[in-house]
Amino acid sequence: MRVVTSGARTGVRGAVLRTLLAVALLAPAALAPAPAAAQVPGLDDARERAEGLETDLDVAAARYEELWAAVEEATFALEELERRAGELEGELAETDRRLAERARELFMRGTSNAFELLLGEGGPAAAIERAGLASVLQQRDTALLEEARAARLALDQTVALVELQRAELADLEAEAQEARDAVARELEVAQREVRSLEALAARQRLIENARQSGIYSCIMDRRLVSFRDTWGAPRSGGRRHQGTDVMAPFNVPVYAFTSGVIVRRSYSRLGGIGLYLRGDDGATYYYAHLNGYAPKGTVGRRVVAGEHIAYNGYTGNASRYAPHIHFERNPAGRAKQNPYPYLFAACR
Repeated sequence: MRVVTSGARTGVRGAVLRTLLAVALLAPAALAPAPAAAQVPGLDDARERAEGLETDLDVAAARYEELWAAVEEATFALEELERRAGELEGELAETDRRLAERARELFMRGTSNAFELLLGEGGPAAAIERAGLASVLQQRDTALLEEARAARLALDQTVALVELQRAELADLEAEAQEARDAVARELEVAQREVRSLEALAARQRLIENARQSGIYSCIMDRRLVSFRDTWGAPRSGGRRHQGTDVMAPFNVPVYAFTSGVIVRRSYSRLGGIGLYLRGDDGATYYYAHLNGYAPKGTVGRRVVAGEHIAYNGYTGNASRYAPHIHFERNPAGRAKQNPYPYLFAACR
């Protein structure tokens, strides 16, 4: 921040008086950042939530590893099932081949019934022998058929198991990925909220001096602003300057000077887009030449010191080459006050 004191006054006496005034009014006992937990609602909760999600992410990562172990196991089981299915296909093909051979064999030999067996060559004794042989052949055929049916059933069951295992494997992979991604997304949101609230806390200053007591924030990033004490300086039309012009780059965020309520938005030829903040310290603060409002800069909204309420601009009677905020302090029931000492304390 660049702060330049007024160059309008001259002389040794004026310099001494300004030095004494600065010591008396602008050297507070404490200019440290405000305690974050006490001044930024929700920061402690956001940090606690982020810490909890970090723990959840660790748990999800452990679960992810467990699931991938299950995935590896399922993959191995799937490979075994596919191997067994291939073996059964081979066994079934062999059984079908043997049945085909047996069918050809029977076709070539023809069929025999009991009458033919009894009347065949060799008489009853030979018939008994032939009947025993036919029974053995029939039993072998029946065994082949049963073997073929069993092989087909085993193959069908194995194919079904393979498909089921594939589906379970896909579910495990999706579950493992989603478990981590869901927590990671929540953690990212929580960490973003923490960063935002911590940035808000960093903008706040606890100021205690003869005329200013409480939590305040520079109205724009203190690293970007420059201003000087021009209170009472002549302006066009015979007017006198009744505020402080705080210079900063165009469209940078504008912050609430102190905690309070947005009570009015305005537009005028001189002030352009304006905003009024009634502070908890009893004064109303006027921002002029804004480029626009932030979502939290709505009328009736309560804000805390350092919250983003508007954007820097040059609307109204201001030059586009020198975007700035004309800032005023209006104590309740009293005349306007020079805001420079208050800004100096908050922006230094």
